Amino acid sequence: MATEVIQVSLPPVLVSDSRQDNDSPFYRPGRPVEHLGIEDIPNDGPSSGVVAAEDETTYPTGIRFWLIMACYAMVLTFIGLDMSIVATAVPSITDEFHTVADVGWYSSAFRLCACSFAFMFGKIYKLFPLRPTFMASIVVFMLGSILGATAPSSMVFVVSRAVCGLGTAGVTQGCFYMLVHIVPLRKRPLIVGILNGFELVANISGPSIGGLIVGSVSWRWCFWINLPLGALSLMIIFFALKIDLKGRSALTLRQKIVELDLVGNMLFVPSLTSLFLALSWAGTKYPWSSGTVIGLLVTFAVLLALFAYDQKRRGEKATLPPRILGNRSVLAGFVFAACTNAAMNVSEYYLPTYFQSVRAYTPTKSGLMMLPFLAGFLIAMLAHGAGVSALGYYAPFMLCASALMPVFAGLMTTFTTSTSVDNIVGYTLAMGFAGGIGFNAPQSAVQTVLPVKDASTGIAIIYFAQNFGPAVFVAIAQTIFLNRLSENFTVLVPGLSPNTVNQMGLTDLRTLVGQHELQKALGILDQSLMQTWYLAVGLACATMVGSVTMEWGSVKNKKKD
Repeated sequence: MATEVIQVSLPPVLVSDSRQDNDSPFYRPGRPVEHLGIEDIPNDGPSSGVVAAEDETTYPTGIRFWLIMACYAMVLTFIGLDMSIVATAVPSITDEFHTVADVGWYSSAFRLCACSFAFMFGKIYKLFPLRPTFMASIVVFMLGSILGATAPSSMVFVVSRAVCGLGTAGVTQGCFYMLVHIVPLRKRPLIVGILNGFELVANISGPSIGGLIVGSVSWRWCFWINLPLGALSLMIIFFALKIDLKGRSALTLRQKIVELDLVGNMLFVPSLTSLFLALSWAGTKYPWSSGTVIGLLVTFAVLLALFAYDQKRRGEKATLPPRILGNRSVLAGFVFAACTNAAMNVSEYYLPTYFQSVRAYTPTKSGLMMLPFLAGFLIAMLAHGAGVSALGYYAPFMLCASALMPVFAGLMTTFTTSTSVDNIVGYTLAMGFAGGIGFNAPQSAVQTVLPVKDASTGIAIIYFAQNFGPAVFVAIAQTIFLNRLSENFTVLVPGLSPNTVNQMGLTDLRTLVGQHELQKALGILDQSLMQTWYLAVGLACATMVGSVTMEWGSVKNKKKD
């Protein structure tokens, strides 16, 4: 990108309005947009202040520009669909594979890879050619979709979700990083808002679309539909996207590989995998006291300690510089983002199970019943964006979320086999609103309190938190659900082993007892779900730690250098 560097005789201050890039009410910190112009502002060192003036003649225009935007809209649409469509398909998937033991991994495997490789993809896009890397990420996502659509077993389906998560990390990083070279800074907030709007609409409509697909064809078509959009996106990117970044080849291949911090990533990814395996197996496949679970937890602790040592040793060249992790607002934002997204995901993920297994709704109706939850979330995000833009402060919205979420998460634990539809719609709408009203605040916080050169890392940390929280706590929620389901059903059906329950589909459990015991069986399913949702209540309460300790910064203040 061509820039004109203007030297001015002022104290060393780096002036930039790039903070506004992410003020759009459609922006979600789950979107890894850490590269929106931050690294592209020239910095001549501590002896000079620098202002970058963009030459807008270097950006694509006309049909080429709109083709690229259409491509971005498509990739964000199928990613948004993929992230929300799975929950509606879960009951049908468990019926076909005859197991509920892996349900938590359908979400956790995706998020494990999405968050584990987020930092690495950020560096890959800085070091290697953009177009081939972006196209390769789309191909990886498509391969994951094919694997999921053809999965012969639950284990293969889990692997497919991991592959899709890996592709998502690369696609989302690349999509928003390349906007820096496609859209002028002054126009970028509008474009980012529109593109995120596509993903949000896809996310909201995902359960309904999933319900229609499952009800009319098969759950496998929830993943086949990604392929046409992915193929069209590849064609557009190949012919329309041309970005020439001078100086990108300055480093040798060996130097680029060193910059990727492969040692750190080889410690980080296995440590998270060990943790998720331990949480998924403990209390279900193995007792908590088993050598397997203890060994996995020890492996997690050792690898995480080695990763922390490696990051400290590398200092400023580390994937996660320690001085940034120690920032008060970054830590507060991490806690709030992880707990908020985890609470929302635990609440949302088991709603289709309640609708289809307890209330006997069709997949289509189940998808429609998910709309209030997601619509409330979208409305709150719009209100948050407008409110922060007007007031400047983001901390009040975090406090509001921390006050509302425990209340409405608690109300969701009152759902029974006879709860009125009005109450279900009202409580889920309110829960979605409570989670969405503070959802974007951590992203605003890290951009406000960190120097410009560190803002990208701060946003990446929040992105990681929003994937790490659900990945861990959905796995924990699944352990709770299976344990409670097995224990509760053995009361109704003496002699029934937990392993037998785990190997049955959710719909199959309804037929496990005679017609005269059906209401009791439905009550047990409902009771197990409500006990699982207590975890969401606890997570909602834990968000208060982040909201109370967050610094009261204002987005209207200039960034520090």
